[in-house]
Amino acid sequence: MNGITFALLGTLFTFSVSTLGAMNVFWIRKEVSNTLSCLFLGFAGGVMIAASVWSLILPAISRAESLHQIAPLIVSLGFIFGVLLLLFADSQFKKFYTRRLRTGCIQSIKESTLMLIAAITIHNVPEGMAVGLSFALAMSQPDNPALFSGAVAMAVGIGIQNYPEGTAVALPLLTDGIPRKKAFLIGSASAMVEPVSGVTAAILATFITPLMPLLLSFAAGTMIYVVVQELLPEAQKYDDGKITTLGFIAGFLIMMILDVSLG
Repeated sequence: MNGITFALLGTLFTFSVSTLGAMNVFWIRKEVSNTLSCLFLGFAGGVMIAASVWSLILPAISRAESLHQIAPLIVSLGFIFGVLLLLFADSQFKKFYTRRLRTGCIQSIKESTLMLIAAITIHNVPEGMAVGLSFALAMSQPDNPALFSGAVAMAVGIGIQNYPEGTAVALPLLTDGIPRKKAFLIGSASAMVEPVSGVTAAILATFITPLMPLLLSFAAGTMIYVVVQELLPEAQKYDDGKITTLGFIAGFLIMMILDVSLG
């Protein structure tokens, strides 16, 4: 098999894990308690921050240095672009949400939920590219089996972190009153961009490789913006104790251990 085929298989695996994560909506009762919501939102925030650092920012710095780019400049620009995009999306979502809610075109989905879906979907694009590029590089140098092992490890690592992300998209929809089946489908669909971006990256590897540091840090900017601006403030509205903080710490530590262990 060639690099494109392996890229497709690798990203289909990561997409499948997101789907498994989204299936958690079927095991949770319809009325989600404030305590559980705060714990989960805190956990999701910890996972997203850890993933931003170990799966996005640090690899972006390493890739920029290997390409002889000015790593601090490239990573900072990508991060800022990500934040600016979410600032723009934030203002547009407010207009869209208010207009649609007035006309009854959508159910009462919280703005923070829409922002979370957008951020995770955007962040899945460079992850799919990273998997696709890794397999394309490995297949271009078949005499170096370590490259293939590294590509498999990357796919496994990204797949594992996709599990809580699938849940992070689907569960807030359930809390907002969306039916379980629809919440599951939306949570699963948020990762469909990974196979598309992974295969595209494998096909156009020569042209996309120099842009990877920028794309990875771009995704980190969108993730951290959502956690700080939307996710944690939403959780703390109903938290009269330390549930959100404990959930955040647990999510951060678990994701950090997984990212570091799987490279």
